[in-house]
Amino acid sequence: MQKSSQEPTYKRFVTGQIQRFNERNTAYSRADRGEIRSLKEALARGLETKAMKDLPGFTREDFALNLAGRAIDTMVRKTAYSRDRLPRRWSIPWDKTVVADRTKMSNKVKRVARWFGADLVGICQLNSLWVYSHWGDHNAKLSEIANPGDPIEIPEEYRYAIVMGIGMDYEDIQRSPAVIPSTDLGYSQMAFTATSLAEFIRLLGYDAIPSGNDMALSIPLAVDAGLGELGRNGLLITKDYGPRLRLCKVFTTLPLEPDEPVNIRVQDYCEKCNKCAVHCPGQAILKEERTDQPRSICNNPGVLKWPIDAEKCLDWWYRNGSTGCANCIRVCPWNKPKGLMHALVRTAVTRVPFFDSLFIRADDLMGYGKQVLRDTPTNL
Repeated sequence: MQKSSQEPTYKRFVTGQIQRFNERNTAYSRADRGEIRSLKEALARGLETKAMKDLPGFTREDFALNLAGRAIDTMVRKTAYSRDRLPRRWSIPWDKTVVADRTKMSNKVKRVARWFGADLVGICQLNSLWVYSHWGDHNAKLSEIANPGDPIEIPEEYRYAIVMGIGMDYEDIQRSPAVIPSTDLGYSQMAFTATSLAEFIRLLGYDAIPSGNDMALSIPLAVDAGLGELGRNGLLITKDYGPRLRLCKVFTTLPLEPDEPVNIRVQDYCEKCNKCAVHCPGQAILKEERTDQPRSICNNPGVLKWPIDAEKCLDWWYRNGSTGCANCIRVCPWNKPKGLMHALVRTAVTRVPFFDSLFIRADDLMGYGKQVLRDTPTNL
């Protein structure tokens, strides 16, 4: 693995020494240990208090569609995620593919990733600062290949990370804070895409480890890979999808050409906007200026950002009776469907700071960000 002293590529926001984050300190892992309310409790509350009453946005069919969308993710975590190989019933007769042109191979890998379902793809050198120091309770139990608290060490020869973004349905996100089936479907799409790409690389003769939310912090890797920037809502914000993405990655020994980080002015825009913090029902998003200090054990110090209060976020999920909330995505001005007008506005935002306040006000005047209980496939 690369040395932890390597300077991270989003160094413009680094204010002090960064320590590798222990995944046991994530909100999900803490919930699994009973320190805070868990997703299972939130789901049980929703099924009992809302689905049984067939409330709009929380019907039995809404929950069924949401949980069914997660089926592939559940299977892949137990059999393929975090593994450097899969069981095979065949042998490969050829030798390792010779990579004469890293740029050409990188472009090929990106095309394959998109073919398997990725909407965005970027490549970065694997910075060990972003690798979890230890397995958390949540992902260790789901993957069944480690115990909570076991150390994580990705071998030194895995020099690159391929980071992929899976776009979530724009209209489905508008249902938040009701049940949003496409959020859990995104996890299964992540599992299929990352696992398939990793196996493609292995069949070329190189090692590859697919990963969802486990093993390493996805957002810093995505920033390093040039997919976008960290926003006030604690999510990756990209030019084309805003924060409406699920992230997965593949660590590999395949020689590749890294992409460069981008500056699309997300940080400047978020300083003026504040919509996600205002509309966060759990008040988990910081309304004040950025800080390099943590709000709880769930945050890592040393990077200038708006740290999320994960405990408040999960507590709202419980009170809402659902396994998620996407209000901070729904109201984000960067969250727009594809189209010429939105493409022009995105381009202007990334280049002309003068129009920021105008675009933020126009977003409200045009009615963007409001909750709309769109139909799901079960009631079309």
